[in-house]
Amino acid sequence: MNVKKSLCAWMLAMAGVLVAADQDAALREAQRRERGGQAAEAAKVFRNVYGDAQAPAHQRLAALCGLLRTDTARLAEWSRTGLGSKDELWSGTVAQALALLPPDRIESARAAWMKQLPPAALLKVMRAVVHVKSPAAKAFLADALAKCADPAVRRFALEGTGRVGAADDVPMLLTWMHGDDAEAAEAARRGLIQLGDVKADAALVGKLKGYEKDPAFLAKLLDVLAVRNALGHAPAIVPFLSHADGAVRVQAFRLLGQQGRYAEQAAVLAAAMKAADGKERREARKAVAKIARRAGGVQFKARRIGNCRTEACGVADFNGDGRPDVVAGPFLYLAPEFRPQKIRDVQTDVKENGKGYAHDFMNLPLDVDADGRLDVVSGNWFTKETWWFRNVLPQAGLWPKHVIEQTGNIETGLLVDLDGDGKATDLLPDTTHTCLYRLGKGGTLGGHFARDTVSSDRCDMGRGCGDLNGDGRNDVLTPNAWYEQTADGGWKRHPYDIGFSDGGRALGHASNLIVFDVNGDGLNDILVSSAHKYGIFWCEQLKEQGAQGELRFRRHVIDDTWSQAHYLGWADIDGDGVPEIVTGKRFMAHNGGDPDEDGRLGIYYYDFTPGPNPQFRKYVISFDAGISVGLNVECVDLDGDGDLDLVTTGKWGGPVILENKTK
Repeated sequence: MNVKKSLCAWMLAMAGVLVAADQDAALREAQRRERGGQAAEAAKVFRNVYGDAQAPAHQRLAALCGLLRTDTARLAEWSRTGLGSKDELWSGTVAQALALLPPDRIESARAAWMKQLPPAALLKVMRAVVHVKSPAAKAFLADALAKCADPAVRRFALEGTGRVGAADDVPMLLTWMHGDDAEAAEAARRGLIQLGDVKADAALVGKLKGYEKDPAFLAKLLDVLAVRNALGHAPAIVPFLSHADGAVRVQAFRLLGQQGRYAEQAAVLAAAMKAADGKERREARKAVAKIARRAGGVQFKARRIGNCRTEACGVADFNGDGRPDVVAGPFLYLAPEFRPQKIRDVQTDVKENGKGYAHDFMNLPLDVDADGRLDVVSGNWFTKETWWFRNVLPQAGLWPKHVIEQTGNIETGLLVDLDGDGKATDLLPDTTHTCLYRLGKGGTLGGHFARDTVSSDRCDMGRGCGDLNGDGRNDVLTPNAWYEQTADGGWKRHPYDIGFSDGGRALGHASNLIVFDVNGDGLNDILVSSAHKYGIFWCEQLKEQGAQGELRFRRHVIDDTWSQAHYLGWADIDGDGVPEIVTGKRFMAHNGGDPDEDGRLGIYYYDFTPGPNPQFRKYVISFDAGISVGLNVECVDLDGDGDLDLVTTGKWGGPVILENKTK
């Protein structure tokens, strides 16, 4: 009897296996037809699999998702079927599949969904559409807000608008925030806080005066700006320090404590002297202290951990103990003692007078071989090669050297994120040609890299990466042209003039180029310096384009009082939410010929007030102390105290740690 039962069970199991195998084949065939543009034929197969009650649940779910993509006429019906499932896996997967439909499909189905889907199902689709940031999401939310009276749908539509909306949504969200429905008002407030459009801050600030006679709401709106950390609008906030309502004054002090600079110092101090007791007085004191600290500048304490005459350094946790280490020249300096440990041979010709070069032009931490340990990507002007050194810790001895490619003369290099995956693993070396080296993209160079030739045109030194034209894709910048990353991953050259276009040499070579919206107008600008002459600049992107649609720029001088700013760092070292320029004088960069090349050494940072007329202010980190900035300066929290420290090295010896004493 037991044998018969076992045999029956085996036969049933085998039948299930055969059904599953048949349906797997059917699904593959349906997907093949779908890829070939045969949607109707694919839908027939998907319907057969979904209608087979004996098929495993995961196959029926896959078939249902296929029907959402191919059975256009019954999209609303299939949507309702899947979203109505009590199985969260089913309903969640279906919602995600709907969100991934082409935007035009979502647009065409939106009206039917509004009519046929119950609020709970509609809410699932809205969440998924917002989560994947579908281009159709904003219109979908607006439609739901207008046509669905369900409170949960309304609340999510308001908050979700903040995740996918823009500055033009500010009036609508303000209207709801000012309304009588407390839950909807709170959702609108959260939506305003989450708006990612840089123009949203200006739009909110522009609405402040309209609520001057409604102090309770005005205070709430100032609080929204404070939570958003809406920087660059301090001048517009100053008048509210004298508002008749105490809650408004409290929020104005709070905002100015976040973003006030030297220009607002006197106004804040005068208002603080008149501040009422209690919360207003405490917030006033905080604002005065924060502005004064920024006005006085961040203090640093220097610690020289080596005396190697080299000009490039890297900082990362190389031994996996959770603390950042330093690599420069032939040595690795392990935290916290930072004793030198030789990991490679580096030729150096630097003399006591600073002439000559160390054959070490970049040190970029990168896990090249995906073994969980950070390696070092380096290169050399003279051998014209780019290498990577494999981390063999905890073993002692030299790290094995692997040639990536004969790249040509290397000035320095950057690790950038070109594919938008959030990982800066693409190598952009500063060479005479413009190439990218993509890690793990099917390449064989150095065992792990693939070359992406951006341009074979010869180019002067200076490279950068950022979304210059605002299309959501990072571009590559050089001193006299930028290369647009196209939708298909190609590159389109656009010449421009940022002061280096006179044969590419009007100001000598450029430093690295930083992309940032300096004046808050929604257009990304460029920060750059002359690597071998005088001048640090910001290049304003103009709204008026050229006759052929080319981007145009106007150059503004930040500082032209010292020479050889060969590198620009870009980091928030004073903790106010706005990055600062961090740079310093390179010593004897060309061994003769550069202006003031052997002048007094200085390291500086430039704080600035964002806005239509950005103001930069120079602070001295170190001066005439034998510390220079070579080819880079690293900004990283070395001691774990929550502020950014600096690491630099140069021909006068290093590395040198500059400890930030803010905290």
